[in-house]
Amino acid sequence: MAKKRLTPQDRIALDNWNELVASVREHSDINPTDTETEIRQRRERLEKNDEEWFKYYFAMYCTCESAAFHKKATGRLMRNNRWYEVRAWSRELAKSARSMMEISKLALTKKIRNVLLISNSADNAERLLLPFMANFEENQRIIQDYGQQKKPGAWETGEFTCMSGCSFRAIGAGQSPRGTRNKNFRPDFILVDDIDTD
Repeated sequence: MAKKRLTPQDRIALDNWNELVASVREHSDINPTDTETEIRQRRERLEKNDEEWFKYYFAMYCTCESAAFHKKATGRLMRNNRWYEVRAWSRELAKSARSMMEISKLALTKKIRNVLLISNSADNAERLLLPFMANFEENQRIIQDYGQQKKPGAWETGEFTCMSGCSFRAIGAGQSPRGTRNKNFRPDFILVDDIDTD
C-alpha cells in the first residue's frame, strides 16, 4: 500500500501538534521514583484544592496566580452537579484554558462521563479539543497519578475516550449531536467555545 503524501496544510497541522505535545511533555516533568503511596497521597491532597490541582497538572497554563473571579467561577462549577454558566470574560482571560483544566479534573475524578465541545465550525471545535487530547496523551503528571489515558481504538482527533471512562466529542454549530453517547451516558458536560464568527 502506497503512503499518502501530506498536504502542506496537513504538515502545518502535524508540526503544530508536535509542538503542543513537546510543550506538554516539557512542562509536566515527574519524579519517577515516587512510590504508590506518595502518588496516592499527592492525588488525594490535590483533589481537595482546585487551584493547586491546576498548578500541578497544568503548570504550562498556570503562569501566574488565578484572579478571584477565576476561583469563584471554578468554585461554582465544582460545587454543583448541574450548572449553567456564561463566562463573558474579556479576551485573553483564560476562558478556554480554565475550562480545559476544570473539565479535565472532572473527567479524571470520574465526575463527568461525556463531554461535548461545540464551536462555530467542526474544524474549530476539533482545534479547541486538541489541548485536552495532548494533555491526556502526553502529560506525564496526569499519567503518573491517574494512569495512561489514551484508549486504543477510541482515540481520534475530534472524538476520543479516556481510560478514565470519559468521552470527548467536537462538533460545529449547526451539526446535530444526536446519538452522542458514551456507553449509556448522554452528554453531561457541554462546553460552547468560540461560537461567534466575527
